Amino acid sequence: MTDFRFARRSQIIGKSVYDHAPGVILLSVGSAYPGTLPNLTAEADEAAGQFVAQSMQYGPLMGLDDLRDSVVSYLAEDGVVCSRDNVLITNGAKHATDLVARTFLEPGDRMIVSAPTYMTTLQSLRTHGANFLAIPQDDEGMRTDILERRLETLAANGEQQPKLLFDVPDFHNPTGITMSLKRREKLIELAERFDFVIIEDDPYRRIRFEGESIPSLKSLDRSGVVVMVGTVSKILAPGIRIGWAIGEHEIVRRMAMQKSDGGSCPFTQRIVTSVMQSGKLIEHIGVVRDRMRLHRDAMIEALAEHLPDAKVRRPEGGYFLWAELPEGVSGDALAAKAVEHGVEVGSGRLCFPEDDPGNFLRFSYSLVEPDTIREGARRLGSAYRDMAHAA
Repeated sequence: MTDFRFARRSQIIGKSVYDHAPGVILLSVGSAYPGTLPNLTAEADEAAGQFVAQSMQYGPLMGLDDLRDSVVSYLAEDGVVCSRDNVLITNGAKHATDLVARTFLEPGDRMIVSAPTYMTTLQSLRTHGANFLAIPQDDEGMRTDILERRLETLAANGEQQPKLLFDVPDFHNPTGITMSLKRREKLIELAERFDFVIIEDDPYRRIRFEGESIPSLKSLDRSGVVVMVGTVSKILAPGIRIGWAIGEHEIVRRMAMQKSDGGSCPFTQRIVTSVMQSGKLIEHIGVVRDRMRLHRDAMIEALAEHLPDAKVRRPEGGYFLWAELPEGVSGDALAAKAVEHGVEVGSGRLCFPEDDPGNFLRFSYSLVEPDTIREGARRLGSAYRDMAHAA
């Protein structure tokens, strides 16, 4: 067999979060509920017909001007002031985050993340050689007091300061926490003081079930220290693969130059433009929000019945639940045992950049029906009891 000389990043092949056991109930996947996927036949016909000369060519590097303008209008409704020059169209929010990392990070550079944080972003950032500065959370989000002390210590010791910070302030993935206004303001202050850029990941902000909306970091940003990344994956359809980055023109232009695909797909950009311009997106968000509220409630009730030993946080929106198991109970072991019982959940281990406490699970309630969620929780409870009896 040929001895291939693989890059270090590809030498270890483990189980991907995108690999799933056949026939199991998926309570781990943040995919769209099939019943809410939109019919975009008319928009696709328009893109392939009226706009064929635009949508069937290579796309412009920064994205279609019409879509960039539509994103500006969409964000203005939420208090974000920007212009077309501040908008880069990408293949989803993860692509945008990866481009920020490509633009700023050298191997070994420090980067701030919450502990826990979004697992697939962690995987991407590791390929850039990021050295993580992991900051814990509480009910108000990232502990900015701890972050400030860590940054002050680095400065006092003459050590390298972080270049970037990544967080999901609204309905955090995986914990569901929404960062308080006070913490958001402090985070921007620290970014200005210690010269780092904040990546605000904003996929779920419009999927709020209850409670008062808190201003986004980007809407509070007066000095250009925030790059907001967004996507239609959670509010329209993940298969469309359209997202964006909002930042200073100098940043987003440099990000665009890091694109390996040149311009992102103009056909799907044209579809999203039509959906935004027609008002159909706002209507669809309402449909998704109402459906996800039902799914969240079903999962919380089912876990309370079938996994009562777990502490489950109730998020005010988004797609995910975070559960703390009793001390000494392994999230890894329970996730593995759950597959044997026909249900897949996520081990919290994948969400920690450094030390894993070991006793957390990550759930998504987005993909399957409430009745299927309840059955999945029943199977998980059976797996938990099997573990307890074997101990």
